[in-house]
Amino acid sequence: MSGNVKDKRYCIIGAGACGLPVVKALAERGIAFDCFEALGDVGGIWNPQSPHRVYDSTHLNSSMKLTRYRDFNAAEDLPYYLSAAQAEDYLRDYAKHFGLYDKITFNAEVARAERTGEGWDVTLKGESARKHYDGLIVANGHHWSPRMPDYEGTFTGEVIHSHDVKSKDQLKGKRVLVVGAGNSAVDILADAAVENGRAVHSMRRTYYFFPKMVFGKPTDQFVDLTSRWPLPRSVMRWLYRMGMGVLVGKHHRYGLPEPDHDLFEAHPTACTAYLDHIVHGRIVAKPGIERLDGKTVHFNDGTSEEVDMLIFATGYELTFPFMDASNVLNEAGRSKLFLHCFDRTSDDFFVVGLFEPAEGGVWQLADYQAKLIGSFLVSMARAPEKAEWFRDLKREAHPDIGHGIPYKGTMWHKFEIQHYRFRKYMKRLLKRFGTVSEEALDGRPLDTETARQELDEAA
Repeated sequence: MSGNVKDKRYCIIGAGACGLPVVKALAERGIAFDCFEALGDVGGIWNPQSPHRVYDSTHLNSSMKLTRYRDFNAAEDLPYYLSAAQAEDYLRDYAKHFGLYDKITFNAEVARAERTGEGWDVTLKGESARKHYDGLIVANGHHWSPRMPDYEGTFTGEVIHSHDVKSKDQLKGKRVLVVGAGNSAVDILADAAVENGRAVHSMRRTYYFFPKMVFGKPTDQFVDLTSRWPLPRSVMRWLYRMGMGVLVGKHHRYGLPEPDHDLFEAHPTACTAYLDHIVHGRIVAKPGIERLDGKTVHFNDGTSEEVDMLIFATGYELTFPFMDASNVLNEAGRSKLFLHCFDRTSDDFFVVGLFEPAEGGVWQLADYQAKLIGSFLVSMARAPEKAEWFRDLKREAHPDIGHGIPYKGTMWHKFEIQHYRFRKYMKRLLKRFGTVSEEALDGRPLDTETARQELDEAA
């Protein structure tokens, strides 16, 4: 991409938790853009009006300190882990505080985005005319296209994906079986166990389950703190394994098979109630499903259960329905982008929020990505040498932003990062941009004192 950024206009897709900081970053820097949001309000999956909204009993699995945007504090009386309603309130308050509502076009779904020789053509649903933009920033979210498994036989009860479980009222009076071991699975199981006195849990493989609090601190904050210790990561992993042994103990004591992977080789599951329900007999753990027969589910260990509702908490497909996914993914389904964000060979394409932290929240890291995008765009207009440095970096660099061991398992483990290392690396890049990261296109300094303090604290 060449030319004067002052004369360019960008398209932002989505005004959820990852799109909002992009709107703010570009607006405060005087970069022209249009932001299209398919819903009538901000928040994405946290918006209760969304067809993809989260389960109403959902709480964040990352603490507010490692989730919130670094320049917007939450109310002091909020808990460590926000409920779905509190999360949506926070996002709306953020949008109101920074005047973002007037900068977003609501009820406008992007149907198609196509790369042209110079930029992108964008078509909105219900419209035939194309809108041309010099760059595209995708923040459409990735937890809304359910992945459904296939088993031998037929189930005659109710079959749904966790995506379609919106209230625990759906679980009442039913014999519930949940397949999967992620955060959504254990949340639904806990409610089903309370509502009905018993629930069945099927897992092909066992994951590590850890409490949300350790030593009086949110677990992700404890991991974040210890990540700063000057110890080899092999030693840190040993300490974490020892800690899990003390806090949770061996899986077989809960009637669960031992995991087939090392800690952090797959995304651990944050939960507190699940293990309590296991030891109280309200949740019965089973291995993978062998076959279905009416309302009878047969498992790989030869046992069976009669159930009324089969819920697949089996994750989501990574979907970009409005564009060619090859803009983002390689043939192996992995991100082609620098920091899961920047196109390596061109300056007109960005994705925000395409990663999965092993601990800590997505929103805060998406905020860093947004500020890096803004800094890069400003540098193209005001500091060409900085822009060239960053172009060279994003073309070749593969920074160490994980736990130092290969992840395995589901598709989402291809996008796993470690919150502290990812955050620290992006912080270093913002500092390398220097004053450019704190300036608008016209050279006006941004009101960045709060953000600068947060940036220093995040080190």
